[in-house]
Amino acid sequence: MTKLLCISDRVESMLHGPTLNAYADGVDAVVSCGDLPFDYLEYIVTFLGVPVYYVLGNHDPAHDGGKYPGGCITLDGRIEDAGGVVLAGLSGSRFYSGGPNQYTDRQMKWKVLGLSARIRWRRLLGKPEPTVFVTHASPKGYGDAKDHAHVGFESFLGMADKFRPSFWLHGHVHLYGHEQKKHRVKELGGTKVVNVYGHLFLEV
Repeated sequence: MTKLLCISDRVESMLHGPTLNAYADGVDAVVSCGDLPFDYLEYIVTFLGVPVYYVLGNHDPAHDGGKYPGGCITLDGRIEDAGGVVLAGLSGSRFYSGGPNQYTDRQMKWKVLGLSARIRWRRLLGKPEPTVFVTHASPKGYGDAKDHAHVGFESFLGMADKFRPSFWLHGHVHLYGHEQKKHRVKELGGTKVVNVYGHLFLEV
């Protein structure tokens, strides 16, 4: 069993101070779903001492701009083994303002096709397929919102159906209050779609 600390969208005081190691004791890896300051990720990787994997959100700098969180591992379009749990990731949200890490449906479909090809190649090589998918936006209709900027991607639905990961982790949609937090997890076939907003622990 691998214990993941999943984070997204909001800096949490218990993870950015002297209580970090005690609070996150036993964590094997950290997964970020985006829209977090890079120095926050760098603090966690430095003081917790476990790998930090990340995708970028729509409020993060573009990767091609040369800025990135030091010591952390990007998941955008990649597959990584996080201590026995295989992760696959895609950065970005729906295009709405022309900012960084925003994609049209067509653009995201091409990113999905590229990642899917890598997963199929692993299958041919007999390597384990991803069991946890990590994105900033959610699959359309599962944890997204009605305003254009926060609608999920339809192409994610096909990828979930094709590869059937155990978990799909995302951020982007902020959760406030008890009622909304009750709806943190959605079921998509056999996949649990989890809004990570803030942080949570996940055992896989």
